[in-house]
Amino acid sequence: CNSRCQCGPDCPNRIVQKGTQYSLCIFRTSNGCGWGVKTLVKIKRMSFVMESVGEVITSEEAERRGQLYDNKGITYLFDLDYESDEFTVDAARYGNVSHFVNHSCDPNLQVFNVFIDNLDTRLPRIALFSTRTINAGEELTFDYQMKGSGDISSDSIDHSPAKKRVRTVCKCGAVTCRGYLN
Repeated sequence: CNSRCQCGPDCPNRIVQKGTQYSLCIFRTSNGCGWGVKTLVKIKRMSFVMESVGEVITSEEAERRGQLYDNKGITYLFDLDYESDEFTVDAARYGNVSHFVNHSCDPNLQVFNVFIDNLDTRLPRIALFSTRTINAGEELTFDYQMKGSGDISSDSIDHSPAKKRVRTVCKCGAVTCRGYLN
């Protein structure tokens, strides 16, 4: 969608532009994951839940900030590598409720790249959609590695010595837990 589209605001393709339609709540988790986000209402499967926003920075700057964040045990970076690995979204300073969505190896949200008023494939917007029905009071999660539910193949482990970082233990508690966030 862009300003040249002939359709109006009720077009079924304009889902993300309307923003979050659900009542969400930031809460303190009991499993040691810090803050989290839960829904206060039932969310149907395949529904747009929220957009993840933040400061768009270069991948070089993201690498520098990532080392600082790793030392503090926090994760705020989201690579925009739909087509190239040039940009990253950092929600540490600027963000919204999505900043508090935790990781799960068996998530109830899936990430989709969306292009609105922009045809630059290096700069998609990040939309989170439900993968199943989510009940009121349930925590919202997505897979930080975006490997999909239960994918524990060797492809999901980065063996590159150039990117050796402190591994963060996963606390999601899923049956299919991979053990680490990164």
